[in-house]
Amino acid sequence: MKELEQKNPDKLEKVTQVSIEKQTKFIGSSKPMPGHTTFEVNYELKTIEKAIFDNPETIKFEDAKQLIKKKVPKKITVKKNCVYISALNKKNAIKIAKRDFGINF
Repeated sequence: MKELEQKNPDKLEKVTQVSIEKQTKFIGSSKPMPGHTTFEVNYELKTIEKAIFDNPETIKFEDAKQLIKKKVPKKITVKKNCVYISALNKKNAIKIAKRDFGINF
């Protein structure tokens, strides 16, 4: 019996941790009409919220001295299971989500 049993020697593995840097990827851009708001529609939880932009507009000191206001592009970090819609109000955002994406609330 003892001869049939084979003992496996312990295997040593060397494990190293690798740090992964978060990379941003450009997906696309949209230019909302004046007076419109960008809404974030989560199609799994079926919720609508105003989208939160990453970078507020900033002005350099040198430009402020010369009274030059340059437009800084606003960026949104895209969340998982979310669609971004530009609409006048929340009611219209619901209409667009139903029409274009088939999301029922």
